Amino acid sequence: MRLPIIDVSPFAGAGSEAERDRVAATVDATCRETGFFLITGHGVEDGVRAAMLDAAREFFALPLPRKQAIAIEKSAHHRGYVGIAAETLDTVGDLKETLDTGGEHGPDHPEVRAGVPLFGPNQLPDLPGFHEVWTTYRSQAIEAAERVQRAMARALGLSDEHITTLPGGETMYHLRLIHYPPQRSHTPAPGQLGCGAHTDYGTVTVLADDGIGGLQVMHRNGTWIDVRVPGDALVVNIGDLMAIWTNDRWISNPHRVVNPPDTDRYSMPLFVTPPFHATISCLQSCVADGAKYPPQQAGPYLLSRFDATHSYRNPLLDNG
Repeated sequence: MRLPIIDVSPFAGAGSEAERDRVAATVDATCRETGFFLITGHGVEDGVRAAMLDAAREFFALPLPRKQAIAIEKSAHHRGYVGIAAETLDTVGDLKETLDTGGEHGPDHPEVRAGVPLFGPNQLPDLPGFHEVWTTYRSQAIEAAERVQRAMARALGLSDEHITTLPGGETMYHLRLIHYPPQRSHTPAPGQLGCGAHTDYGTVTVLADDGIGGLQVMHRNGTWIDVRVPGDALVVNIGDLMAIWTNDRWISNPHRVVNPPDTDRYSMPLFVTPPFHATISCLQSCVADGAKYPPQQAGPYLLSRFDATHSYRNPLLDNG
């Protein structure tokens, strides 16, 4: 399957109104059809992406006790290492391991002082240069996500900065590093995938990967389509909060990952969620015959989805 490729550089600040209108119209049409597309002109430098992938490989190659030293269950803010099969997105635990990160929130951050869940310090590996590489990549990935959000806002008849400046606190950007081990070293259990079929939780996801393949997107007819990502592109997909916001004008599309048979796979999704206290309800431009969903507060909604999929938050989960 060839996903549409959209150049979002007009939303870097110098694009003309006509250019921005053209990109926004393409984004709208694509989100109505598949909910997945590729972007160029995103602002993530090739060398920065390569350095982050190398740092991820170095971390996941560490002995398990080194990784477990920053296990996510040791964090009060959902930050840290998640072991293989500790997350269940479909029916059995996923055949992957991850490092979950968010913003660097010190004790004086207003959300931390207010005790808002998910705001606090990260647990990052104690590897030379890791923090610097992570900081640079995360900053550029956020810029890419903001370009996409400006295009989406315009496509929905809003001001370009509407989505990126919502009231209710700070937009939540959670960068996740993922390692999918090869099937030859980790034989899948019946029905077990690297990442089970799911939709994302927030408004938009921006993903880079190593080009190995394995990502599959469900076509509207129910068939699974393999997606390959060109080296200069990032993958974008919409999440469930965006579907609620747009009253299913833009539907969050199921996707999954199948582990390659003989090689490791690495990916780096940046998950975007509106401010914790932001209320997501049907936009006036999308209301038509009435809202399909009740309003959702972004933070509690995100926490409820974490509770349903992570074993450390839900002891009733059976990870197979």
